[in-house]
Amino acid sequence: MSRKMPAQAGRSDTPRNAGPRHFLWIALRASGLVLLGVALVALTNQAVIWSSSDRYCGTTCHSMTWANTAYQRSPHYINSVGVRTSCGECHIPYDAGHATAIEYIKLLLFKGDRGVKDFWFEARNSIATEDEWEKRRPALSNTFENYLIQHNYITCRGCHSLQSFGGRLSRMKLVIHRGLVKEDSYACLQCHTNIGHVYKEPTSKIEGWYSAEQAVAGGKLFEHACSACHGTKLEGATGPALRGVAWKQSFGGARLLTVWGEIEGPMAEYAKTTFTTQQSLDILAYLLQQNGLPAGKRPLADTRELSDTLPEK
Repeated sequence: MSRKMPAQAGRSDTPRNAGPRHFLWIALRASGLVLLGVALVALTNQAVIWSSSDRYCGTTCHSMTWANTAYQRSPHYINSVGVRTSCGECHIPYDAGHATAIEYIKLLLFKGDRGVKDFWFEARNSIATEDEWEKRRPALSNTFENYLIQHNYITCRGCHSLQSFGGRLSRMKLVIHRGLVKEDSYACLQCHTNIGHVYKEPTSKIEGWYSAEQAVAGGKLFEHACSACHGTKLEGATGPALRGVAWKQSFGGARLLTVWGEIEGPMAEYAKTTFTTQQSLDILAYLLQQNGLPAGKRPLADTRELSDTLPEK
């Protein structure tokens, strides 16, 4: 009767090259998983970019047809510096900058939430006509503005930084925002209305630009605080002239907001004084009067009303 011989002590049935093969197999699988992860991240990022593009938002979604037309009239679409802001950069948080990992996850969650809602309303054809869009537009605008306020204008700050303003032509921007922008407290739309969508083509203000009484009050303020630099008749002295050809060269085609900003910011600073918002609006009314723009019944009373463009000639 035969007996099985016991295995020799220390001897293994595992092939000698099993260890390296096993390590190689693990390395290949790990590499494959890494490549798969990179591919998924790349595809996800491409989907985010595509679904935030102007072409997708403006043409794929029928309900955005009229918003897209208004967007193409806005300074965010065509401007003097040649930089175009996309739909996603204004409406999706962290889309404009280099998001951190946590911010990117928040971005995806935000897009997922909005995407599902947009798909639902688009599938139901809830905004099928321009009339329906105009009825819904005020409520939609308020919803978006409330979002910006609650999140401290996060999408605006994704592109714009006060610290990035520089150069002689940016002096007004620096001075104005230094007083208006507080830590963790922004109000961009207080002044910058019609920055993303312009629903009505600019027209001349037939009804008047300011009230006559306001121009009188502005004239008194100008004489007291500004005439030493700009002359009692706006002919210029140590400061530039503010009427006639000089006025048109400086502000022809500019928005009222630009002129108001110069008054509220650098002019007040050079005069070593400060103006309230209403006082600077009154001075603006006086300058408009002196440059032949007609008065009306309504005074300038809100910086949100300063999106009108001055005549170029």
